[in-house]
Amino acid sequence: MLNMQRSPPPVQLAIQAVVVDPKTLNDAARQQRQQRDRDRVQQQQREQQAQREREQQAQREKDQAAEQQRREQEETQRKQEVQRKEAEQRAEAERQVELKQRQEADQRRQAEEQQLRERQEAEKKRAAAEAERKKRAEEEAKRVAEIERKQREEAERRKAADDKRLQEARESDLQRQLQEEESDAAAAAAAANSPEMAQYQAMIRQAVQRRWNRPLSARDDLVCQVTVRQTPAGVVLSARVGSCNGDAAVKQSVENAVISASPLPTPPNPRLFQPEITFNFRPGA
Repeated sequence: MLNMQRSPPPVQLAIQAVVVDPKTLNDAARQQRQQRDRDRVQQQQREQQAQREREQQAQREKDQAAEQQRREQEETQRKQEVQRKEAEQRAEAERQVELKQRQEADQRRQAEEQQLRERQEAEKKRAAAEAERKKRAEEEAKRVAEIERKQREEAERRKAADDKRLQEARESDLQRQLQEEESDAAAAAAAANSPEMAQYQAMIRQAVQRRWNRPLSARDDLVCQVTVRQTPAGVVLSARVGSCNGDAAVKQSVENAVISASPLPTPPNPRLFQPEITFNFRPGA
């Protein structure tokens, strides 16, 4: 850039009457013309310099636009190349997938055919084995049937002999049992009316009375007939109130007392035990 110089301001002269040499005036005018020429040249140089700068800027912008266009074209080409390669890769991948699918389909078909052949062969073997098994089973069934027939005949023979011996034993046992029952009946009748039986029933009544919770509706002259099923150890299996001059609450209280008194006292004489015993419950007695 050229240094821009301004023309010096004109010299202001004081107005005064002075005698001027014409030569001096000519020199001053010449200097002014030279200065204007220099200023005009400098102005032209500045304008030329500005024009050159504008042209250079325009050229740079043009070059930048061209460079940008070139880059865009290269980028476009690069993207197109990438897209082309990607398309080729996708096509190759699809081809490989299709090829793999065809191979897998062929393998499946071959495997299915092999499995079918194996199933058919296995079915033939099973059929042959089943026929052989049925044949052996029939032969075994015939042999077993013959053995069972002989065993049945032998069993029937033995059973006839056993039945005969058993019948003789039963008749003997029945005769002995009748004799024992007659003896036991007489003993039981004697025991039922014995003081020991009365004592045994009294023990049961006392055990039940200790467990009895008297309802408000119970009468003073309450009498309830109670039937108890028990084990030889006195464990109560069931209790049932028969005839009773009390209401339902009283009957239930007596049954609860019998169950709560379990196990009941055992008789002093084992021959007095009865699996089902009946006694009269009189709480006031």
